[in-house]
Amino acid sequence: MTTIDAVIVLAYLAGIASLSVALYRRRQNADIFVAGRAMGWFPIGLSVMITLFSAVNFVAFPTEVMEHGLYVLVSLPVFVLVAIPVTRVFIPFFHGMQLTSLYAYLEYRFDRRTRLLGAGLFIFWRLCWMATALYASARILGTVTGLPYQALIIGTGGVAALYTAAGGIRTVMWTDVIQFALLLTGIGGALWIAIITHDHGWAGLWTQAGTSGNIRPFAPFDPEFLSWRPTVRITLWSGLIGTFVAFLTRYAADQMVVQRYFTAKTQRAAVRGFWWNILAALTALLLLTFLGLAIAGAAGETDTPSMARFGAFVRSLPFGLTGLIAAGLLAATMSSVDSGLNSCLAAWMTDFENRPTRRAATDWRQERRYRVLIACLTIVTLALAFLVGRTGDLFAIVNRVINGVGSPLLALMVLGMFSRGCNARGAWIGGWIGTIASIAISFGWDGLALHYYAVVNVLITLAACWIASASTARHAPVTPIQLSWTWYARRAEDQLHRGK
Repeated sequence: MTTIDAVIVLAYLAGIASLSVALYRRRQNADIFVAGRAMGWFPIGLSVMITLFSAVNFVAFPTEVMEHGLYVLVSLPVFVLVAIPVTRVFIPFFHGMQLTSLYAYLEYRFDRRTRLLGAGLFIFWRLCWMATALYASARILGTVTGLPYQALIIGTGGVAALYTAAGGIRTVMWTDVIQFALLLTGIGGALWIAIITHDHGWAGLWTQAGTSGNIRPFAPFDPEFLSWRPTVRITLWSGLIGTFVAFLTRYAADQMVVQRYFTAKTQRAAVRGFWWNILAALTALLLLTFLGLAIAGAAGETDTPSMARFGAFVRSLPFGLTGLIAAGLLAATMSSVDSGLNSCLAAWMTDFENRPTRRAATDWRQERRYRVLIACLTIVTLALAFLVGRTGDLFAIVNRVINGVGSPLLALMVLGMFSRGCNARGAWIGGWIGTIASIAISFGWDGLALHYYAVVNVLITLAACWIASASTARHAPVTPIQLSWTWYARRAEDQLHRGK
């Protein structure tokens, strides 16, 4: 890295630190997890996008294109498809409840055991996510800067933990806005340089990428892309069905995302923020896809690993763009880590510690405990980050571990909202079976299409819950989704405050 690149990275870190200090001085105790329920659609949308985006996507999307072609494009239409149930059903349902932890709903609908199971699975899932994000960014930053990736993992995770401990969710969300702007600028600048420095511009890069096979499955057409076989790595059907389930899990059963709905001033702000998230995500992923094609076209046919080609391209960028890309990687990573830490603490302190029979702690004690627990979670995340690389390439990690492990949460939420045939006993037993099976399948089954891990894990959990519920005749008197939002929200809050 040149001097100007280093200055850009340091300026980014200084800016994040300054914003954290400013927001800390204005923070109230309610800001730790829900920001006083006063956030607008703009920060909500960008925060959801950059939180779920992470350095994994930053690196995995272009390297996947360089390695396998344009199969990744099959997932992009799903963003729009999944928005229909999320904006029309899930956001109105969750925002109306005005909770802090999403999994408090599971206690009202089923029992406390199911709530703790959901919260515990979420924390484990998010720890895997944060570890993967740290590993991905550290590996590529290591190739750019020459620093050991172990040091980069510790440094990046430590900085994110510091400002998260200082500012709470409001600081996390506003830093996400800055991080998104930096990320998009870096990707756009790198793509522009790749195009203008090629002898024949974009047309030449596209032609060269096609010659190297990087625009498969479209040219040459891959007939396996239309196959229904569940063992083909990526097909049209596995991409559409599996990505839909994975996205629905993220947007409807993930405390990290739903917590942002809870911060919204109004339901309309939450819905508008979600659509803004969709637009931002599609823009960033399309730019990364084109960037992968540009790097592949510039390199031509080569045996060099895609990660090494990506790193060499970033190092060759002029005008301080190497530093901008490095800062963008840091931004994407820290946005995942800060949001993950805050949401894990929201689940832990709300679901596990705040028992109805336990007297609420004073504000200063709660803040002190919040910071101690962030330190503990950070240490666990850093330890896991050193183990992530053993599970396969980055794109495989995303679909097998990140998308697959969280699937039982979606099953529990859907059963709670729509099914009268599932009771507390069934949800508890089936949730455990689904959790254990999901971890075993995601980490131990190598022959399944990447996008089907989420689908299989959801189906196993649903079946286990229904079968376990069949052993008793007690069912819910009415499906909760059939009740009006206002009445249900008021009843849920009353039940929770009475310590049901």
